[in-house]
Parts: sequence; structure tokens; C-alpha cells
Amino acid sequence: MNALPTPASDRAASPRPRAPDASPRAIYRRLRASEPAPEDLAGEPAPEAAAPDGIEAFFAALAALRDEDEQDSAPGEEGADPARVLLGYAPTALLDGCWLAAAVRVRHADCALGAACLDAFYLECGEGDPARHHGALYGAALAAAGLTLPDLAGPAFERSVCLADADFALAIPGLRAAQLGAARLPEALGHHAAATVLGPPAAVRRAASRARCDGLYFAEHAEGAETARRARDLARRCLEAHAAGGAPDWPRVWRGAWSLWAARRAWLASLGPDAAPSAWEAMLALVEAKARHAFRFHGRVQIDGQALDDALDPARLDARRVLLRLARSPWIVPGKPDESPLVTRSVQFGGPMFGVFTAAEVDVMRAWIRALREAPEPPATLRVTRGAEEREGAPRVGHEDASIGVSHRGSTPRAQARAGLPLPELYHWLLCARGPGDVDRDAGELARAHVEGMLHEAHREVSPARLAADGRWPWSAAGLSRWVDARLREQIVDDDRAQAALEPAATPLPARARARSSDDAGIAREITRGEAVWLLTQLAPAAVIDGAWLQGATAPGAFHTPVAPILLRIYRDELGAGVPAQHHGNVLRSALAAQGVTLPPCDARAFIERPDFLPQAFSMPVLWLAFAQRSTALLPELLGLNLAIEMAGIGRGYAMAAALLRRHGIDPYFFDLHNTIDNAASGHTAWSIEAITRFMDASAAPGDAPAIERAALRIWRGYAAYARASRPLVRAIAVRLGPRLGWRWLRRRLLGAAGR
Repeated sequence: MNALPTPASDRAASPRPRAPDASPRAIYRRLRASEPAPEDLAGEPAPEAAAPDGIEAFFAALAALRDEDEQDSAPGEEGADPARVLLGYAPTALLDGCWLAAAVRVRHADCALGAACLDAFYLECGEGDPARHHGALYGAALAAAGLTLPDLAGPAFERSVCLADADFALAIPGLRAAQLGAARLPEALGHHAAATVLGPPAAVRRAASRARCDGLYFAEHAEGAETARRARDLARRCLEAHAAGGAPDWPRVWRGAWSLWAARRAWLASLGPDAAPSAWEAMLALVEAKARHAFRFHGRVQIDGQALDDALDPARLDARRVLLRLARSPWIVPGKPDESPLVTRSVQFGGPMFGVFTAAEVDVMRAWIRALREAPEPPATLRVTRGAEEREGAPRVGHEDASIGVSHRGSTPRAQARAGLPLPELYHWLLCARGPGDVDRDAGELARAHVEGMLHEAHREVSPARLAADGRWPWSAAGLSRWVDARLREQIVDDDRAQAALEPAATPLPARARARSSDDAGIAREITRGEAVWLLTQLAPAAVIDGAWLQGATAPGAFHTPVAPILLRIYRDELGAGVPAQHHGNVLRSALAAQGVTLPPCDARAFIERPDFLPQAFSMPVLWLAFAQRSTALLPELLGLNLAIEMAGIGRGYAMAAALLRRHGIDPYFFDLHNTIDNAASGHTAWSIEAITRFMDASAAPGDAPAIERAALRIWRGYAAYARASRPLVRAIAVRLGPRLGWRWLRRRLLGAAGR
């Protein structure tokens, strides 16, 4: 796509952007949030060793690096605190597998390499079991050692004084690979192979052994373990697929592996003995460690006019601000711990916090109070304010009802210009974006505008009164299951009628159904073979990227949400579960190829420029791609959209389409496939219901009716958006075929078959 030039007036009026914070913490934050600055994607070191030529030489070189890691201790490792080592590896281990995120996007998933990467990524993510995600397993190891960190999803994680800059720098090569897309796929493959063969650094494994927390995370990475063997086999399969694609670029693969090795060496060098923490550093670490236990127990305590409970909320914790306010409170007399009520009364027998702190922790409090005379504020190197963080574009904690209202506030002139692109162009632009929050930000802004516009239209169709009349209000898990079952029964009844319209039933239908079937049969027989192929072709823009709406489930750190494992499981199924022949887009491609319709790759301009595609055929997949860019902010809406998509594959529309194709000798398996895997007993519809139930259980405390209602309304808005996105194609097909086939039949039968 040709870039749109920025008008001179816009360039002159635009203020010079402030250089982004280049600290490892800031880069880690931006990469993890999929909002990188261009500078964040550069800086990989050049390999010191020559690149191996071929798969066997590559794995032999990695084995040599692994042996070197086993034999060499990190400088000062013997004297290093195991807690320091284990915590330091957390920013990397908690995001295990993130480097493959770009390799498993729908754009690449229909080939052997994409299928291999998908299987490798799925293994890293626990194969659909959130408790076995490697990040979750490492978190369990930390807990077994008595170590805690703020929630990975919140901004407090990057501010934690328990972590050093070098700890974040170690994770940056993997996060960078997650953002670079197809252009840097060889580097991502090299990084993955190195991470798989090397496993956790030997220094980390030794620290875990000393801390007696070497549990399942380390067992699954151990030499000879079944999971480790499968991971290496999959890493080899990825590289074999890369080589089979022609002209494998082994120097770039090696560069990706070396970037991980170099980052590890730098990190290990940082593990030498540090000076004892200052009084401020020790007290900050104490607040971070205790905050999650203290939250909800200090609602009546006020500091600087704010409830202490609000300040201790782990999702928004700013330990520096808490301590600055505490230092000015009546509980502290700076420089005089023996006169400070915090340690003379609050933590003593009879006080509200007796038994909460160990003697050593009380000594930390005393040292901090004593230091306040000379250092009333933390050192400048530790001072980070929330305001500065938000100006840097940090992810917000909590997303209010962001789905309503279309706004281009903050959009670049190019993004505003592209907002008027035809649907095929928008499809190409969003599909070829590097990922959520593409580097030039245009893709993210286009996605936001498109989704918000669609949801704004759906908002007018969703209200408690309308939902109640349809049996969907008020929210309850049992009520959702009943409503889905009833809806599917309606679709299956229509399915029976559709089959009767094409194939006379052995059992007579009721009079009303016979009249309807007779009408349908006469019209359906008039659809020619050419028209049937043309109708099938209109589904291709959506089918070749089937699952795209769930692409955001692969984003770094997404596993921490309660619904992510379910969504990832559905996403993997849509992409063929690691088998290219089972990729839903390839199933449709095969059916069309047998009819003489050969489709180019979906990310090629030749694809969107095919004259046999209606522009409206891109309406639904554009919505999917836009949701993929906004899935974190619009998770409730995404869950509703996902339910609508999976329900559409059962009964009415797909069965009618399959029967029509059979009539003309065209392979109908694309439709038959969805009628089976989308089932409500154990298939995608059942998983979609489970995902919504999990989300609702986690979205609000029991009895918080307003929060529950807001979440439910957002889910049903996403559900309604599916029908809104389906209508343009339905209408366009009706305009093409209606005059000959009859408006009545099209209106009654086409709606269910044209959506997905």
C-alpha cells in the first residue's frame, strides 16, 4: 500500500514529539503493551561467532552454548541471594513464548511454517490449561519460594524496586521478536530455538534449588523431560519448515539466537553482589511485598485525605507515593522511630497490625524512619510518578465503557485520511499491520474508529428492555445457557426445513412447513452452479483469516486473563490446530480450486483486487481484524462477538449452504466442519459460553449489580455487532441475485449463510 503523504500544513503544525524514555523498564512496558516506539525495535547485537549453515550445524552451536552456560557460573553468583536471581528472571519467564506471537498471526497461519509455530506457541502457553502456561508455572515457583511481585498486567510491575533494569533488558529481545512480524520471522525462529535448547539459565536453576522451589516449571524444562523433548522437536519442525520454504536465511536465524545469548550474558553479569539496599529501597520493597495482603483491611484509615485501601490496591500500587504520604502522617516522626506510633503502637501487642511483620521487617521500618531526617524523599533514580507514566503511553488499569462513541481525538492526519478507505483497502492495511498498536499507530487508530463505529450502531439495538424480551436479561450463567440452547433449536428447525427444500423428506412435514419448503425448493433449484461458486467465493476474504477476531489472545502477557486460554484454544482450532490441511481457510481454498478459482495469498494486493469479490465481502473480516487490534480494551465485546460467530456455524445458514453445494457437486466441507466443531455440547459454542461465564465471574464482586449490568451490556453489544457486519454482504448479494431468484427467499434464507 502506498503511504499517504502528510500535508505540509500538518507537518508544520505538528509539535516535535518528545523522545521516548529509553530505559529498559520503559521499553519493556511499551513492547509488552504492543505500543512500541520505532527506537524500541532496533539495537540487536551482531553475533560474535560465525553463523552456522544448516539445521544440524545450528543446533550443534546451540548445544555448545548450553554446555558453556552449564559450566560457567555468573560473576558473583555464589554470593548472590537466590531471591535476587529468581525475581530477576521473572520479567522474561512470565512471558515465556511471547517471541512467537508475530509468527502465529492469521496472516501466516495457513502454511507449514505457521502451523509449526502455532503448535510451538500453544505448548509454551500450556496447551489451553492456564495453570500450565510456563509463565504461570514460574509464578508458582516464585510463590513457593515466598517471593511476590505486582501483577504483570499492571504498571506497578515495571516500577517494582525488587527488579533491576538489567532484568527488564533480558526480556527485551523476546518482546521485540513478538512485534516485528513477517519481516523478522527468521530472527524470531532463532530466538525460539535458542530459548528451547538453552532452557532457563543454569544460574536460575541453581537458585531455585537453593530456595527449594524447583517445581513444575523447572521439571518441564529439565533435560530429558517429555515437555522439553516436544518443545525441541517443535523448534526443529519450525526451522525445517523455514528451510523448506526456499532460501533459508541462516545468518538471520543465528542473529535471533545470539540476541538471546548476549542478553543472558549481560544479565548474568549483573547478578554480582550489590551494595546493601538503602533504607528507602528496603522500605519500598516491604510495601510492595505486603500490599496485596493489606488490601481491603484499611478502608477506614485515611492518609492525606485518601483511604489507605485505595492506595494499597495491587492493580494501582505506587509504593513511593504511599511512603511519601505515610512520612507526612501522624504515624511517623521523621528521624525518631522510638516516637513514631507506627512502630511503637501499631505493630505492637494490642495494635491493629500486631503479628503482621517480622522483627526484621520492623527493623526495616525503624531504619526508614531514622533515614527520613536526612532523606525525606526517595533517591531521584527511584522517583517515578504516575503522571509521567501515563504521558509515556503506559497501559491504563481498567477500561471503562470505551466501546461507545466514535472519536478521532489524537489520531494522526494519515489515520484520519485512511478512515475513509474502501473495505478491501482497510482489510489489507489491518491484516498487514505488525500487530496491536502498529509502530506508526495508524493501524491501531483505524481499528479503534472502525470498531467504535460498529459498536455505536449496535448500541442502539441493545438495551435491558430488549434483552429481557428476548430472554437475555438479567445476566446469569444458567440464563445464558438456556438462551443459547433455545436459539440453536430454532436454527436447527430452520435447518430441517432448509434440507427439505433441497431434498424431499421421507417424513411429511406439517402443512405450514410444506408450503414453505415447496416455495424454497422451487427457488433453490434455480441457483446455477456458477452462482453457487460465486456465492462461495464471497466468503473467501473472511474464511482465509478465520479466527482473526481472537488474534489478540496471542499478545505478550495475555495469558493472565481468566478467558485467554479458552480463546487461544478456539483460535488454534480455527487455524487448523497445527495441521495446514485443516486450516479453515485452506479448506475453502481447496473447494474453490476444484472449481477453477485460485486465490492468491491473503496479504497480497492481488487478493483484494480480484474483480469477483464484492467490496462488501470484506465487511465482516475487517471487523475481525479491527477487534484483533483492540481486544484488550474491548474484551467484553469480543466475547459477545465470538459467541455470535460460533453460534452462526450451527444449523440454519451453514446447513443450507452445504446442501446447495452438494446439489452442484461442490465440496461442502467448509460448512459441515463448522456445523460439527461449533457445537454447543463440547465445541466452540460451549467454549464461548464458558469464556463469558468466567469473565463475568471475574469482572465484578458478587452483588455488584451495576458492574455486572455494564459488563453484560457490553457483551451483548459485541454480539449485535456480528449481525451489523453481516448485513452489507447480504444486501449486496440480494441486489445481485434478488431480481431473478426472488426477494422473499433471499430475505428469509440468505442472512444466516452470508455472515462468516
